[in-house]
Amino acid sequence: MMKKMMMAIAMMVFAMSASAQREPGTLTIQPKVGFNVSILYMDDKNVDNEGRGGNCDGVELEYQIKKWFSLSAGVLYSQDGGKFKLKEQHTTEEAHLDYIHVPVLANFYVWKGLALKIGLQPGFKVREKLYPSVNGIVLPEKYQFGDKAEGFDLRLPLGISYDFGGVVLEFRTSSGLVKTFKDKDYTNASATLSIGYKFKLK
Repeated sequence: MMKKMMMAIAMMVFAMSASAQREPGTLTIQPKVGFNVSILYMDDKNVDNEGRGGNCDGVELEYQIKKWFSLSAGVLYSQDGGKFKLKEQHTTEEAHLDYIHVPVLANFYVWKGLALKIGLQPGFKVREKLYPSVNGIVLPEKYQFGDKAEGFDLRLPLGISYDFGGVVLEFRTSSGLVKTFKDKDYTNASATLSIGYKFKLK
């Protein structure tokens, strides 16, 4: 009985994996939701960096050029930012930076529904809040910093995903290629775990 159940499960997994192999010329749209952990990275011994958790949701289009290769482009709303502590000054700055990202990716299907991804990801800042604190005391809103982050962001995204029966699980990282702030050497970086579903358009 147990052997039959294991065989049935294996056949279902195989069938779902096989269905993820899309023919060239296929166009799909994938709504997706995800959890994002971001950080403002700076290589400075006097600065401690901490992450910010948030959502990363949106939609992506994917066009299958070969069975093993596709191109995709998307629009994602991402809650980014982080917290950085200046050790010598006993001050902390927490940045809430929300972006609209437009990732453009090359997807390499290395085994059935398993894909490796690389590309470029322009981003546009849509919201910013910076919260300074001294010795753990958050300053009142009137002392909060104004808009200082650059309006444009550019990152290098790397990812791995698995498509089973149209359901897509993905882990993606992105590393900043440009400065986040004009007057600081911080760059954005994030890691996102998401789930989506592919609908065939063509």
